[in-house]
Amino acid sequence: MPKKNWLDFDAAGWLFWVVVFLIALGPCLYGSWHLVYPEVSRLIPLSMGFVLAALSAGFLSWAVNAVLQRHGKKRRSSERKKTKKQRN
Repeated sequence: MPKKNWLDFDAAGWLFWVVVFLIALGPCLYGSWHLVYPEVSRLIPLSMGFVLAALSAGFLSWAVNAVLQRHGKKRRSSERKKTKKQRN
């Protein structure tokens, strides 16, 4: 069994989502604060910023997972080809 590299992982999990959410929270809150009228309740821009940050973190983690899975699929198929060549 080959040695596992620390960069070889199959998916970006919840920790990745939380980190991206926290990074996106600041800009999303700032943007939503400037989008709404000053007369509205403070709860509206706060909730809008949280929702936008959660959606953007979800989209980014989905994209990263898609790339990681495609890379893993290519790696597994190339390993299978190598083992087939070694057997023949």
